[in-house]
Amino acid sequence: MKKEKRELQKGILAKVEICPKCEDEWIDEKGYEALYNLFTRKTFKIGGSLAVRIPKEIANVIGLKEGSEVKVAVKEKKIVIEAA
Repeated sequence: MKKEKRELQKGILAKVEICPKCEDEWIDEKGYEALYNLFTRKTFKIGGSLAVRIPKEIANVIGLKEGSEVKVAVKEKKIVIEAA
């Protein structure tokens, strides 16, 4: 198996394994868990609200900057934050 570092999305890099025959790419389970945990955050209180910090790598992907307006929604029991 050949391993390479690839940009999965703008600003998000991961090591992927590449099949030499069919050239399919995948991240092994350990790599996926590490990538997933990299973006785990704790909530904190600001006034009467809960807040969460958005990692700059994720903010950069969708063009968020300080003062940007965002839309917040709940879909399938997940919080979705989109640039407005």
